[in-house]
Amino acid sequence: MSSFNEAVVLQVGINVLLALGYWIAVSTGKYSFGHTAFMAIGAYTASILTLNFAWPLPLAMAASGVTAAVAGALIGWMALRLSLLYLAIITFVFSQLINLLISQWDYVDGASGMVGMTGTTVPLVLGCVLLVVGYLVLLSRSRLGLAHKAIREDERAAMASGLRITRIAVGAFATSAAVTGVAGALSAHQLMVITPELFGPHQALVIILYCVLGGVEYFWGAAIGAIVLSLLPIYFDWLNEWYEIVYGLLFVALMIVRPQGLIGRGGDGGIKLPRLVPRRERESVG
Repeated sequence: MSSFNEAVVLQVGINVLLALGYWIAVSTGKYSFGHTAFMAIGAYTASILTLNFAWPLPLAMAASGVTAAVAGALIGWMALRLSLLYLAIITFVFSQLINLLISQWDYVDGASGMVGMTGTTVPLVLGCVLLVVGYLVLLSRSRLGLAHKAIREDERAAMASGLRITRIAVGAFATSAAVTGVAGALSAHQLMVITPELFGPHQALVIILYCVLGGVEYFWGAAIGAIVLSLLPIYFDWLNEWYEIVYGLLFVALMIVRPQGLIGRGGDGGIKLPRLVPRRERESVG
């Protein structure tokens, strides 16, 4: 495999991990606007461990996943019991706070970032992707997976049926954060340099678009969305400064022609974006 093809496979694999990680949270109907915080936590945790403490990368990745999962559980516990509007606000603010802290932290060279991490390998990235895919296949066939779907489709009905919604959603959010943290660790060691600006709002939007483009109903939709959006800038670089305009127009056209994403039910089975404010709150205001 040429160095170019290897770089493409690594980047696509890491982006697929980001998409699958985000989809785990979306599978319960919870949309985060700050998943880059968990990506940054994973990236910096692994980089500190490999550079300053000579940890092997796989062990550092495991530590980054655990650290991101703890952060995800804490944020999820605080935010997931509130309306999705507050979840969006809290996750976005959290991501900006993490970015600010990293920028001011001298131990990781602040805004200058960290350099010198060892490069990761294709087998390691693909192994992580297969591991997550295997987990999601098992999840989709389990009672927990059915609970995720029930919460996503109708949270009130799921609560009435006796599901412990908060616990399930927090667990999904923590798992989502863990996968995102591992992807961040791999990304840091693939780029061999990380700076706070890599984990800004633009990257958060890209992660969301992976799921929206591919479709949120099935996890492989998110994976396909990540593959498509990862390859477009590589093989359409001849568009130069027109790329973002053409990319935006194509995305708008897809949302009009097939709003449920590339993978999803036809007809009226489009993406059902959840209400930001629960109905009972809107009725009380009216």
